[in-house]
Amino acid sequence: MSTKKRCVSPKAWLVFLLYLFIPLCTLLLILQSYPELPSDLMYMRIYWVIPTATIIVILVQLSSLYQKGEARRFLLNIGFTAMTILWMFGLIGGGVVMTTQWNEYEFSLHMDKYVLLIISAAVLNVLYYTLEWMVYRKNKAFLPSDEEKTTDIISEMNTF
Repeated sequence: MSTKKRCVSPKAWLVFLLYLFIPLCTLLLILQSYPELPSDLMYMRIYWVIPTATIIVILVQLSSLYQKGEARRFLLNIGFTAMTILWMFGLIGGGVVMTTQWNEYEFSLHMDKYVLLIISAAVLNVLYYTLEWMVYRKNKAFLPSDEEKTTDIISEMNTF
């Protein structure tokens, strides 16, 4: 029985679809369907999505090579979260207010709540990765072992 390892993890394929392929197709479809929209802004978003999404896919693939609890996986996952924030910030236009013109009308979209939601999700994600790292890591030097707990309890009882 031969065991073959996958070259690309399923999580990396999912990230490729959600962060690169689907947003890129959506931006191109918007660009083709609505020629009245300023194409400079759309191309700016496309040029932002491609490199940041590529870096995100690479970070996810590299983190899948390490087991849970390893410091490298933890740091790569934190990098993934930080790059996701940057990717999202670039996708919404690089600011909290998105302004665009369509024909003779100008539209402004205030993204305060979305940015707050993105940052909240990122904080929860970092908290999850930190807890995952702390639970699964092999060297738990900061936690006392069972023998140390019992000797501490016995020594405290003897002092009374």
